[in-house]
Amino acid sequence: MKHFITLTAAVALVAVSNADDPKTVFQVQCAACHAVDRVLVGPSLVEISGIYRNNPDGFVQWCMKPGRKRLAGIEMPSMAAVGEPALRQIHAYILKEAAGKKEQKATGVDPFAVPRAQVRRPQVQRMFLAEASPAAIAVALPGDLSYCFDASECRLRYVWKGGFLNASEHWLGNGSKQAAVDGEIIYRETAYPLLANEGNGPDPGEPEIVQPVKFTGYTLKDGVPSFHYTHGGIPVVETIRPLPDGSGIERTFEMGGNPPGLKVVVAAPARVESSTGSLALTAAQAKSFTLTLRWK
Repeated sequence: MKHFITLTAAVALVAVSNADDPKTVFQVQCAACHAVDRVLVGPSLVEISGIYRNNPDGFVQWCMKPGRKRLAGIEMPSMAAVGEPALRQIHAYILKEAAGKKEQKATGVDPFAVPRAQVRRPQVQRMFLAEASPAAIAVALPGDLSYCFDASECRLRYVWKGGFLNASEHWLGNGSKQAAVDGEIIYRETAYPLLANEGNGPDPGEPEIVQPVKFTGYTLKDGVPSFHYTHGGIPVVETIRPLPDGSGIERTFEMGGNPPGLKVVVAAPARVESSTGSLALTAAQAKSFTLTLRWK
């Protein structure tokens, strides 16, 4: 019996509704690369405000067709898919957040290749990573666990223990090289873990899984991202947090609309527990549940 998963192409930059407030627009589109008063992946909001304070048109034009202003660092991708109205919201938000603030002096240390004890956690970084599509997102969780979320396939790729990333070759090159994981990969997920538990698959009573996915962005709470996407047309919000003892992760799923009954399938060596008490979820249970994965 085979399960077939059909994936639609997803882009990491997505259009934002004009009804969204500027803070939400910024968090979804920009927060992974830009901090208020310090250089992150890109320049600080203080620096951007100084360049484009009285030039919103120039800001929009740059975002739609960016180039390279610095020899070091990654070239900003085009934000044209976000749309001009949302970009103007972002411009206004940047000016507001940067007002009255000064940029912190650079430490002279690559923040993505620092000693493990100095890694900022939590942290979200868009980066090219092995075993993932170009739309990979690396997340340093509180503690010593990090993970790779693939925004193209809308699923967890792997979890590692140790530091975060060593992206020195990426920053010093042309931005096309992969970053190296600073630690040991302790869990790999081979497919999306939630499958419909009923259907019309090739075997009687077995499902044929045809679930196109589309990434719609992420939000941050206390620095930890919640990923928003649709799976088979069903809105999903997935949040991954470390267990307090470091023995694994806790994954919370909130599903909108009318989700089907689900069964949970995860890769060895993780042991999985469901907040429902079962790995076979009813449609009602599928609306909100937590999976706990342990490997200790």
